[in-house]
Amino acid sequence: MPEKLSHLVFILSFVCLGLFLLLGFSPLYDFYLNKIGHRPFSLLLLLTVLVFLLSVLVLKKVQNWQSGFHVVFSIILTLFLSSVLAIIVFFGSQFR
Repeated sequence: MPEKLSHLVFILSFVCLGLFLLLGFSPLYDFYLNKIGHRPFSLLLLLTVLVFLLSVLVLKKVQNWQSGFHVVFSIILTLFLSSVLAIIVFFGSQFR
């Protein structure tokens, strides 16, 4: 079961990265902002922090090195992405 969770966390971290790239480098950000009225990066930051916390919890139950590599890579990726998103969310309004 921990191997399946490690693969799930690995996939979710890449989903967060893909959503960041999609929102950051396409006109989808303005479309979302106009239709919903909420900044999508703050929701993505919440999702990324949740995936980070889930990957830390899964790291306790890992039993082989391949699953451990997936979880450690997910932790590094989500930590980097959440720090970039936190800078964008908290300081991004000053640059517009």
